Amino acid sequence: MRRLHLVEIEDQPWCPRPVRDAMTAYLEFAIRLGNVYAPVVPRLREALRRTGARRIVDLCSGGGGPWPRLVQELDREGPRTEVLLTDLYPNLDALRLAREATGGRLDFREAPVDATRIPAELDGFRTLFTSFHHFPPQEARAILRDAVRSRQGIAVFEATRRSLASVLATLPAPLAVLVLTPFIRPFRPSRLLWTYLIPAVPLLALWDGVVSCLRTYTVSELKEMAAELADEGYAWDIGEVKGEKGPATVTYLIGWPEERAAP
Repeated sequence: MRRLHLVEIEDQPWCPRPVRDAMTAYLEFAIRLGNVYAPVVPRLREALRRTGARRIVDLCSGGGGPWPRLVQELDREGPRTEVLLTDLYPNLDALRLAREATGGRLDFREAPVDATRIPAELDGFRTLFTSFHHFPPQEARAILRDAVRSRQGIAVFEATRRSLASVLATLPAPLAVLVLTPFIRPFRPSRLLWTYLIPAVPLLALWDGVVSCLRTYTVSELKEMAAELADEGYAWDIGEVKGEKGPATVTYLIGWPEERAAP
């Protein structure tokens, strides 16, 4: 299936903030409920060990993504790592809740952070969950190139796939939004408005979900991007991993500077 870089409405500056926040809150809740990124924890932990990184700078965090649950998995083994959540359109209410729910284990930057122009002071191991597909090939390459230039580790994880099966799996998304919305915290009356009275969020979940699948990079495409940086002294681990429970398969790309790698 050919990659199509169609428009994801959530990414657009004109998308109303209450709608975007309701969408990111739903995504964070659904990802955490399904624990779809649990299979990548050993690889992420190993990459942190190799680089000696003590801070993770998560890009395109939205409402927190998998981190409220993922940080607990990381803490079970290995040294404690600081996690800073960032986004171009941060859902501040959801991020505050994530910080409170984890007893301050997660922190966030209130100011917008563009993943293609990361401030120099935000040094640390970079992660992108369910977000690398948002960037067209030129910008996706630039994100990897900037991590290499800054000599920072980087990890990309995608739970969507560019396949007919993945597209079909997103079709029940509107129903999932309708069922899960009452359980999402913090409670916001605007979320009920844009979900039930004006069904913008269910329709957005369907459209953006399908588009996300059509935008997702394959393992071979990620390997091509990494190959362009082959002379930069970086080690790359690229592939797919499937969880022990459920059908979800996560595509991943992990890179780290070889001069900082621990044996």
